[in-house]
Amino acid sequence: MKFYLKIFLIIFFITYNNSYSVAKSSFGLTPADTSAHQNKNSSSNTLHSNQTLKLKYSLNTAGNKITLAGLHSSSNNYNPLKTRTVKTPLSYKVKELPEKNTILKYQLADGTYWRTQTDLKYARFLSIMGGIAMIDLFAFNQLRHIWDQENMTKMHSMNWWNDVHNYQRMDKIGHFTDAYFVSDLTSKLYRWSGISGTESVWYGALTGWLWMLQIEISDGFFADWGFSWLDLSANTLGSGFFVLQHYFPEVLGGLHPKISYHVSSKWKNNLYEKTPKAFIDDYEGITFWMAINPYHYFPDSWKRGFPKWLAPLGIAVGYGAEGIAENPQFGRPQWYVGLDIDLRKIPIGNESGFFKFIKSELNFIRLPLPTIRFTPSGIWYGFYF
Repeated sequence: MKFYLKIFLIIFFITYNNSYSVAKSSFGLTPADTSAHQNKNSSSNTLHSNQTLKLKYSLNTAGNKITLAGLHSSSNNYNPLKTRTVKTPLSYKVKELPEKNTILKYQLADGTYWRTQTDLKYARFLSIMGGIAMIDLFAFNQLRHIWDQENMTKMHSMNWWNDVHNYQRMDKIGHFTDAYFVSDLTSKLYRWSGISGTESVWYGALTGWLWMLQIEISDGFFADWGFSWLDLSANTLGSGFFVLQHYFPEVLGGLHPKISYHVSSKWKNNLYEKTPKAFIDDYEGITFWMAINPYHYFPDSWKRGFPKWLAPLGIAVGYGAEGIAENPQFGRPQWYVGLDIDLRKIPIGNESGFFKFIKSELNFIRLPLPTIRFTPSGIWYGFYF
């Protein structure tokens, strides 16, 4: 009996040693590092290693790598770190503890935490839902006030030809941008309330899509407007693009929709066919942008030698229109190319999750930076907003 017990202990010792070596090599730990444990007794309740996980950069993470110490766990057990690969919606592969009740989380560049499972904070969740309802009601009433002079009729669809040619498609890009913005914002709020990363993405996209759908249904009752299937398509593309960025961060993570606005000369001089009651109708003063951050797409070998202070610098392609104030179905498109700054990559205030959240929201505004307009003729603008 003692002989078999000795054999069993030898086999157990060899197996445990090999398993632990695999765990260490998987996380890039040195053989001398035996601190990669999930320890509830720690004051920080984190995994204790400053070694880094090699992860692909995405629109949400603060950098190209995160440390094991950045992964928080809510498990009450003290066990050696075992490896199990799971695929997150951000296309990352992380090592997750196998215990059923373990919830790993790490902070994103927007200040919220990505959780592997939902750990709902009911007070936060109820306050968010109440806030969304109140803001939705207020915003919807404001829009109705802006358009209250329009004649009402029964539900109908908009004339297809007019819908295609109106405002040089500026309103369609606006629907795309609005749906993306609301999807992104509500997704962050859902994560703040404790909803898992996967669910926050889909719930956020659904909220953004429904937010825009109610506006579209309302348009369907205005005699001079109507329900627009193209607007609905633009809403779907905006929310869908938000989701796709999380599933394909290596391809889409370096892109970010932005907007800039100045009061147009047409509004100042009252030259609009219908005088705008808010800036959202001053299409000649709005410019929509798609910002591109080259650093996101650099291979790792380039990033190691690239000055970190240049990481936020990128370019932005802008689209606007002129000549649509007098007749919305005519006019000319305008294309811009200019410099851009990704505020999320500026290493200031990253100690505060709230400040990181503010930076991520302000990143939707394209800052006044040097810009060239290519159409109808090339014009150097200097600092254009």
